[in-house]
Amino acid sequence: MQNKTKYIIAAIAAAAFMTAAYYLPAETFLAAFAGGLFLIPAAIFVYMMQSVASA
Repeated sequence: MQNKTKYIIAAIAAAAFMTAAYYLPAETFLAAFAGGLFLIPAAIFVYMMQSVASA
């Protein structure tokens, strides 16, 4: 498995998020919502810039 480290880190991050959601549901929702507001447009921007740079 080439990406074993990435999978392990993703599993740990998911477990941490689920634990936070169990103990702090309102705060976790707000953090995920705010993160989505910034991370999704940032990911789209990076993808578009990468497409332009490779062309």
